[in-house]
Amino acid sequence: MTALTVVEWNVHWGVSRVPGVARDQRFDPLATLGDELLRTADVVVFPEAWRGHDGSSFLDRCGEYGLQYLAETRYRPLSISTGNRFLTDPGEGYWELAIASRHPVITDIELPLATSLRDVVPQRCARSLRLAVGMHEVDVTAFHVSSKVWLAAPLVQLRSLAAQLRAFDLDGTNRPAVLAGDGNIWRSWIPALLPGWRMTARGRTFPAWRPHSQIDHICVRGEVDVMDAEVLPYTPTSDHRALRARLQLR
Repeated sequence: MTALTVVEWNVHWGVSRVPGVARDQRFDPLATLGDELLRTADVVVFPEAWRGHDGSSFLDRCGEYGLQYLAETRYRPLSISTGNRFLTDPGEGYWELAIASRHPVITDIELPLATSLRDVVPQRCARSLRLAVGMHEVDVTAFHVSSKVWLAAPLVQLRSLAAQLRAFDLDGTNRPAVLAGDGNIWRSWIPALLPGWRMTARGRTFPAWRPHSQIDHICVRGEVDVMDAEVLPYTPTSDHRALRARLQLR
């Protein structure tokens, strides 16, 4: 048996979005997660990471915690210095989907998802890493789909993601598989949209200060067992709460 700890947190680009805190106040996602959690995590997924045009990002300090392998998928230019986000070009930097890993990367692939009406991201991609974890190989896929529920965007894009995972042998058929990200859809929909995937953490994640729904997910498929999983406590930072799942690979 080989253990694997996965953390997922939509950090809202490191800009606060909770009551009682200025909406343009920056925070440090790594400091918020804390030294102990980061040093025991094997993989951390950030659906709304940020990298400025000057090249700066909190992601660059993941290596200080042993999370030395970093994969970033760039979504689109964004300005974050005011209380409301502005999707502008050139903006102040880029909204990114990011994965930090403690374990070596064997393969790395982007998975284009179906487009959706009025999506602010012209082309969303999931990011999948095949990791060498001890004697095992495991596929870890990060994702972030559109929040336009009224246009069925999460349904369209999560079904597209499921198809891509099957097509590229990333769905747990031949090795353990983990799927983590912001689904912008309630957990009760996951079995229909991602057939065969099993939920780990169960609990409300949004909005962080008074959550009524779980829209953030860590799922598993194939030869992997869930030892324990949880929604992490509220911090006055992002509008999402973080998840952690401790897994065993078989």
